[in-house]
Order: sequence, then structure tokens, then C-alpha cells
Amino acid sequence: MIKKCTKTILAIVAIVGLAVSCGRDTAVVISEVGQQEHPLPGNNGQEVGQRNGWLSFSGMEAFEATMAKLHAAEQGVELDNWEKQFKGFTSWRSAEIVGEEQETETRVDIPDVLLTTILNDKGRIQIADTVYQLAADRKEPVLFAISVKQEIPLLKGAEPVRIAGVVAHKIGLHLMPFFPTWEDNDRVVSPYPVSDICNFPSQILFPWWGQKGGLIYNDNNGNELSRDNGRNVRIDYHRWRVGFLFYSSAGVRVKLYKNTRLGGWMSTIKMNSASIQACSKGLVIIPGLLPIPYNAQVSASASNANSLERTLKWAVAPMHIEVVPHHFNFNFSINYRGQQISRAIRE
Repeated sequence: MIKKCTKTILAIVAIVGLAVSCGRDTAVVISEVGQQEHPLPGNNGQEVGQRNGWLSFSGMEAFEATMAKLHAAEQGVELDNWEKQFKGFTSWRSAEIVGEEQETETRVDIPDVLLTTILNDKGRIQIADTVYQLAADRKEPVLFAISVKQEIPLLKGAEPVRIAGVVAHKIGLHLMPFFPTWEDNDRVVSPYPVSDICNFPSQILFPWWGQKGGLIYNDNNGNELSRDNGRNVRIDYHRWRVGFLFYSSAGVRVKLYKNTRLGGWMSTIKMNSASIQACSKGLVIIPGLLPIPYNAQVSASASNANSLERTLKWAVAPMHIEVVPHHFNFNFSINYRGQQISRAIRE
């Protein structure tokens, strides 16, 4: 916990001011001046290790360095290889890759492949001397902070809310709205605007966090997407924003799903090809400190994949932090069994 002392606060403000003046699109790490990072017991002298089935980071610097490494990769195979170095660890992301017969419970939708790579399948992660537990059975997700001194009850299956000294933090895992949207039965003749991906309109995006993006059941010609073994198929396309207490991000994804006999939707089928472009600018906000502007863009493509996801901007700090987009453009194009599906959004 950050100590409330005048020198420390002044130092933090100075660091934030420097980040603003440099204008670099990098992760923001705010920490106490003079704070030393030490490997935790059980990490075998490493800054990142595995304890009790979850990843354990020696401190925020180790966490930030890991996120930077994952962001540089952000590919399914590379993320898989990185995860395999931690024996006994199964990520939230890997646990989502299951057959439809095994999908019997509803999981919290975390729209950030980087975050789901470092969270374990139970929604746990440790930074310094605190274990964080995502509550997955609530209408609104909650992140519990538990001291390692109180981790025994957690390991024995106790509900986090019943553990002494636990602190609950409200978090945000939001799929953002799209304007304008095309109705499923409309023919999309020219879905792409004739402008650069970073050409933003003059008005500021109204922050209606929490509303979903588009669910597409038809191609650009209005034809229903080809069924898979008789099951309906849809494409989910979203811009998203994550506020995870010490980590925040914004990004985009397109994902192919099919209806299952269990009455849900599983991403078990693949697109022939997919490409995305996105650009966003806004602020990184830490309460009580100066906002830090950002401007980021990304483009990516994939073939024979069930999803294409990218993080545009992320930031970390040992306090509540938020990435808040003011503008957010997104274009994508998909070929699914010869059918073309594309959309564009400019805000």
C-alpha cells in the first residue's frame, strides 16, 4: 500500500508529469521512490513464479515487464509457449478452450487476452504480498485482495468475503457500444469509410461502458452464415475496456461462435481469414494525479482461426487506474466459408 507522505506524492506527480511530457505510448508504472523489489518466497529467486496454481509476481515492476512481453507477442501460440514454462499453472484463457460437451458453467467474459493469460483458471493472481481473487459468480465482477498471510482459508475453499482482512474492489470488464450498427437483415454495400483508421470525428465518445457491440448472423449480402453441423453461426465483434484495479486496457476482437446443444455459444469453429484495424486516443487516469494522454493503433490478420483479438492500450499502477478512450475507430473483414463479413465504426 502506498504510504501517505508528502515526498512520495510529490515524486509520483513528478513521474506522471514526465510521462505526459514525453508523450510515449507505454505502460504507466507508478511506485514509491526508493521502493525495492524482492523475489517472494517460493519463487526460487525469480521475479515471476508459480505458487499454489497461480502466478506470483515479486512486485509491480515484474508485473509490468511481463505484460510488456506478452503484449509484444499477443499471439495464441506464443502465449501458449510462455504459459507452459510454469508447471502446474493453467490460465483463464486456456481454461476457455474446451469442447462444447464440457461447457456446463457460465464464466466471466474477460475481454483481454493478456489479462486472461496471467490469471489462473480460478481467477487468481499474486503481486508482492497480496493475492487477488476474481469473484466469478456475481452479476458484477468483484476483485478481492487477500494478504498472503490469510491465503490458507482461500486454499481450503473459503469464500473470499469470509476471510479476515479481505478488501473487495469493484472492477469493470466491459464490451463497448457501436454506432452506427447495421441490422442483421440489411445489405452492407460499402461498410468501410473512405478515411484513415485514425481519422476521428470531432466529438468525444460518450462513455456508455457496459453495452455490447455487434452480433452478426448474416454476411454482407444478407445471407445467413453457413451452419456448422446444423448449428447456427454468429460473429461477435467488440471494442472493449477493462478496469482491473491495478491494470487497465482497451482493445478489439472478432470471434466466431456456433450454437450448441447445451443452449449456449461456443467458439469452436474457425474463420478462413480475418483482418482488423483499430485506432484510439484518450487518457490514462489515476485518481488524484494528472491524466496521461495516449494515442495507439493496431492492425492484424489471421487465417484458420476462431478469433482475432488485439490490445490497443494498457497501463498498470499499484492503485486504481483506468484507460479511458475519447475516440475509438474499428474496422474488420472476415471470410467464413466463402462468405464475406465486414464492418466499420468511427467515433
